[in-house]
Amino acid sequence: MNVGEWAYKRSINPLSGNKVAFVAEGREYTYRDFNKRVNRLANGLLSLGLRKGDRVAGLFFNCVPFMDAYFACAKCGFIWVPLNFRLTASELAGLFEDTRPRAFLFHSEFNDRVTELRGLYDKPLELWAVAGEPVPDFAEDYEAWAAGFDDSEPRAPEPPDMEDPQMLMFTSGTTGKPKGALLPHRKTFFNTFNDVLELLFDSNAVSLVSIPIFHSGGINIITMPTFYCGGTVIFQKFWNPQEALQIINDRKVTHFGAVPTMLQMMLDVPDFERYDLSSLRGVGIGGSPASRELLENIRDRMKVPLVAQVFGCTETSVVCYCTNMEKIGSAGLPQFLGDVKVIKEDGSEVTPGSGEVGEVCARGPMVMLGYWNNPEATAEAIVDGWFHFGDLATVDEDGYIYIVDRKKDMIISGGENIYPAEVEKVLSTHPAVADVAVIGAPDPKWGEVGLALVVPREGREITLQEIEDFCEGKLARYKIPKQLLKVESIPRTLTGKILKKELRQAYLEQRS
Repeated sequence: MNVGEWAYKRSINPLSGNKVAFVAEGREYTYRDFNKRVNRLANGLLSLGLRKGDRVAGLFFNCVPFMDAYFACAKCGFIWVPLNFRLTASELAGLFEDTRPRAFLFHSEFNDRVTELRGLYDKPLELWAVAGEPVPDFAEDYEAWAAGFDDSEPRAPEPPDMEDPQMLMFTSGTTGKPKGALLPHRKTFFNTFNDVLELLFDSNAVSLVSIPIFHSGGINIITMPTFYCGGTVIFQKFWNPQEALQIINDRKVTHFGAVPTMLQMMLDVPDFERYDLSSLRGVGIGGSPASRELLENIRDRMKVPLVAQVFGCTETSVVCYCTNMEKIGSAGLPQFLGDVKVIKEDGSEVTPGSGEVGEVCARGPMVMLGYWNNPEATAEAIVDGWFHFGDLATVDEDGYIYIVDRKKDMIISGGENIYPAEVEKVLSTHPAVADVAVIGAPDPKWGEVGLALVVPREGREITLQEIEDFCEGKLARYKIPKQLLKVESIPRTLTGKILKKELRQAYLEQRS
């Protein structure tokens, strides 16, 4: 069995076939109609000569064409490559060079960026297809093109099995070079099953998905468990806290997931109390730590019976969850299917309740196959079957895991990962910058933002506005530093590595 078969089995099930699977942009799609859309796209891609293992990339807001491609690829053995719609054309071109997709689907809102991408990436593709209008002259109208193919189940020459790769989702390392986590069908199934067990999904689930579905949180933690159970998924194309509250009110939403910033924005809506949120069974929180005050407000003001903090990453999806309000601040306990441990430098596990700090590791069927075209990074991340997160944690006497620091230097801003080395590489090319380091600085709205510590060249001045202008078009906007501090020097090791710990300490002292 593969994940693509879920769409077929839901479509023929008498309890779900005529049920609404997706609501998006004012339109409803039943499971039966959705499966026909999937089949038309799958048969279209097969007609182009795509075969098992070929990549199909997409640049979409939350929408049904994204899900068409997700399931069409899963049925045929193609690898679906969802891309972050915040990336610049040059960043996308780098990912195209790495993955060499044979087909690319995108929203018409990205026409200008895709046109620029085509100027940077000159390899031929079998298909450029756009959802929405206008349709550029180099692309097919997605809906019209797919409608020309049969809606019967595709006959893939080599149907995929559970161990075959299903998705290639990009994350990044501290080197700044994006890494593609190769995720098998097996991972999707076991992650979905874990979430169904722990987070109260069933056939009556109505889930609002506002987190971008190119993220693991949007597709793996909310969308797929709902679909698996035969529930209804509502996509919010553009995040708007007031609209989200209205959807929950009107559609009787049962499940909602978000990063802390999004939930705080909802609570800050001026007429928050007028919305009826009594249908909510559970709210999932991930992406960055949530404060005690926020969690208590979600429980008390939103009156949600289950508030679940989740911990994981693209390579594993969720591995820990915490629904115990007495353990606020904890990453939680390991999920049902899979193992998690916290190990010290010598490889032994920390003693629960001792305060010892170690690195979080996980193993099980929800772990990725490895990094795309990067055996060195794979060998570093997966050791003896255990995936190493790079997060440092303690374990209390009840087995709850508490993250205390990040071994890596990643910044999490509003749920988006920012990798300092990538930003530093761009800033180092500024003519007024002699040296630079980027660290995370506390921010009341986003949790963290990038702080650029800059050593100006002799006789040169530099401002935050100049930094922002220089980065425009080179980095996605969320990656651009929001704060600037001019310093005399950047502390480094003998091998040239930036001493981030010293920088953080110096910054916090200066701030206080």
